[in-house]
This record gives sequence, structure tokens and C-alpha cells, in this order.
Amino acid sequence: MKDIFDECRFGEFDLKSRVIRTGGWERDSEDGGFIKSSVFDRYENIAKSGVGLIVSEMFALDPKDRFYPYCANMNYKGFIKDYKQVTNLSHHFEMPILGQLAFFFYDDGVNQKAEPNDLTIEGIRKLQAEVVMAAKKFSYAGFDGIQINMAHNFYLARFINPYFNQRTDEYGGSTENRLRIVVEIIKLIKKMVGCHVSFRINAVDGRKGGMTLDESYKIAKILAENGADSIQITARTISFKFGEDGDHAFLSYADNLAKELDIPLILGGTLRDMKTMNEILNKTDIEFLSLAKPFVAQQDFLLEWKENGEGVSRCKGCNNCYGKKESRCFQFG
Repeated sequence: MKDIFDECRFGEFDLKSRVIRTGGWERDSEDGGFIKSSVFDRYENIAKSGVGLIVSEMFALDPKDRFYPYCANMNYKGFIKDYKQVTNLSHHFEMPILGQLAFFFYDDGVNQKAEPNDLTIEGIRKLQAEVVMAAKKFSYAGFDGIQINMAHNFYLARFINPYFNQRTDEYGGSTENRLRIVVEIIKLIKKMVGCHVSFRINAVDGRKGGMTLDESYKIAKILAENGADSIQITARTISFKFGEDGDHAFLSYADNLAKELDIPLILGGTLRDMKTMNEILNKTDIEFLSLAKPFVAQQDFLLEWKENGEGVSRCKGCNNCYGKKESRCFQFG
């Protein structure tokens, strides 16, 4: 029987559990970008709680980004020093940690909000270089790899989505062409940094002419075939409720995909109790489960779950932490 607290292998990492913590917004910073002591406390509490792998709060590329005020900052002079302490905390508890990159706008040097159809080849090369530089910065700060958030409505999610991408060159049209920008990024990071490269992708986005389950399934396989080390499944919005008899909305999809991939697949979204999580592990080929908001509601809840052999998150699913772009719980402080 599989259990969320199994010690297991995740790519090149040895994990203490099958639970992946995914970070969200970051508001606990001082003027100039330096992070507050509460950030160090948060990462320490999560790292010692029994989680398997930590994915950081979201980092944006550019101070002009739509969500930059609510994201972690990698552009201030103390970034490497501050986050080296964060990654050291994680590694002290033998916990691998990935830096999460998530940007909504992209400044190609001409247009501060250049959309996928606007980018010239030079603009694409600039974007790729900036993502590789972000991976290098994460590496310098001690992160074990990068997770590129290519989900929700972030920039690369739109670039690979046929609803937004109507390019007629080699970066538009077919699935392979729309994904070319990302496949090239993987190869550049592997060559120049050599770290773990993970992706968050939407299973579906619900738009007519947009990302379908079949399309995202194909995208996941292409990513795996071209060097991605892990893939996390999520959705564009929290409104997707379809599933079998109340099951997780993407359970069958993720199970089928896990059977075909030779890299770790992480299922995220609305997971709140240990019983359900263990049932998923034992009824499917899914081996890793991601939680975000439960760690906002209580940073160390896994300690209680492990001790009791059961547990339900106190997270109420109100979504205020995400909707109001805060790194704190509005129910429990």
C-alpha cells in the first residue's frame, strides 16, 4: 500500500514523502526587496513538516509585470544571500527545493506587454535568455532546479495555447511548433545550468478553441521526451468540477498520463485530506500530490497528519489568499 509519507524517488531526488508543496504569492518583503524573517520561518516550518519537495513562491521576471508586487523578487541586490539562507534551511532538513518562475507580461525591448503573436524571433531569443538567466540565478541561490509555471494565464501558457497563438512561423500552428519555444528553453537550461526542470501545465482551460485535454496530454509527452524532469498538472481556474462521482476533476486524465510518462507526474488541485490522497495513490499510477493553500492555512500540518495517521486540512477553500494575492490565511492569520 502506498502512503503519502512513503520515502520515494523523484527524478534525481530522494524524497521523505509524496507531498509536494507549491508556493503562491509573496508579500512579506521590505522596501528594496529584502525578505522579512517571516519568510525564513515559513520555509523552515514547511521543510521540517514532512513534505517531500518544496516549490517556492512565484518569482516574476520584470518589475513591470502585472503581478510583480505580489511575487517574490529575484532582481534585488540581496536575492542570492537571502535565498541561499532559504535553500540552506530546506537542505538542512534534506528537502529539495525548486524556484518557481511565473510571469504574465513580457517586455521584448519594444513593447512592454508583447503578446505571443507580437514577438519577433529576436524577441523570442531575448525571452529564452531571460528564462535561462532566471534558472542560473536560482542555481546560484542554492535551488535544486526551476519550475516554470506554464499554467493558469501566465505568459508561456498563452504562448502554447492555440486560442492566443496565431503565429504563422515555426513558433505557431501545430502543437510542436507552439511548444518549440519551451523545448528550446529546456535544452538551453540543461546545457548551461544542468538543473532539474519542472513545468506546471493546464490540463484544460475551458476556452472554445483553447487548450483541450487531448492537447495538454500531447504537450506533457513532448515535454518529457525533450528533457523535462517533472510535470505538475493544474487548471486555468478553480471552477473546474467535472469528474467521476465526485472524484478529482483530472484524476482519470492524470492517471492515464502517469502511465505513459517516464518522469514524475504531480497532481495538484483541491486536495485537502489524507484519506483521499492515499486513495488516489493506491487506485491510480499517480505517485505525487501537490498542495498549496493548505500550507498557507497551516505551515506544519503534515506533522499532525503523520503522527495521527490521518488528517484534514483546516483550509476552508475560501481562496482569499490567492484572490487577494497574500501569503497569509484570512481565516487563521
